[in-house]
Amino acid sequence: MAILACYGEDIDFIAPASVSVGTSSGAYRSAYARCSLSCFSGTRTLPFAGGAITSAWLSAYVSFNTGLSNRKWLGLVSSASGNNSGIWIGVGSSTSKLALFKFDGTTLTTLASEAGNSLGGLSKIDVQLVNYGSSSLVNVFVNGALVIAYSGSTAISGVSNLDCVGMAGDSTSNQGMSEIIVADEDTRSFSLLTMAPTGAGTTDQWTGAVTTINGTSFSDANPNFTNTTGQDQQANITDPPTGIFGVKAVKIAARAAPSVGSTPTKIKLGYNSGGTVAVGVAQTLTNSFATYEQLDATNPVTGTAWSFSDLAALQVDIKSST
Repeated sequence: MAILACYGEDIDFIAPASVSVGTSSGAYRSAYARCSLSCFSGTRTLPFAGGAITSAWLSAYVSFNTGLSNRKWLGLVSSASGNNSGIWIGVGSSTSKLALFKFDGTTLTTLASEAGNSLGGLSKIDVQLVNYGSSSLVNVFVNGALVIAYSGSTAISGVSNLDCVGMAGDSTSNQGMSEIIVADEDTRSFSLLTMAPTGAGTTDQWTGAVTTINGTSFSDANPNFTNTTGQDQQANITDPPTGIFGVKAVKIAARAAPSVGSTPTKIKLGYNSGGTVAVGVAQTLTNSFATYEQLDATNPVTGTAWSFSDLAALQVDIKSST
């Protein structure tokens, strides 16, 4: 049982400039997230590192007070479709009702709508999709309570599976998503903690300050940089909240690009955990800024499952490479 993907910031989406970042009080859980996210024009994440799925759980905290009806918000979609075709949740014919949709890139089709009126304020929404295709089961929960139970076809022409998360909305509402998780197990008790860089770490070999790369809204204007391979840039990150938690996985997301003629052409993402450094495989950079991810189900330093105590002293590490 595993986490397949998780998202909480604008750089988690392939068009971060189109993502609106909200910091209004009550729009997200401030002990876990730094902001809420929305995208009126529509965008999606990178494909899941583990590959496409036909069954999964999708979870998010959603803040919604008012807006247009019959609008999709968040979905499991196909990157191959090029148009965010997939299975979505959003607001139904009434702005207080949650609805389940499928979208083929042109037409939004309502599959089911809740009988009650659960929308309003901040809510945790969990979607269980079983067997995407001609014979599916989809359960939708709001704050742990089942509000939609759909059985039937979810098939979309030309879409055989789903491999990323799509986000959309409408320009009149103030809906926002946070703590987005995709897993192959029940997500109703799961939370996503954003641990943003807070200051220089143990090793600081690149030029630039953490304060230019840790904004709530992304900026590529003043990156940290190096023109030497094998150099580590480490950063302290947000401390976890107090309590007793299990840790399913840790993900790193970083935007990067090489300058023309740059000696390093790749980066490795990893950690300084308890004074020992471990980084993943080298990822080749494109010519333009883009997001690079690494999802670790175990602590690569210890080779064992993450413990909650690992997080308190954890530092993120980016190593230049060729």
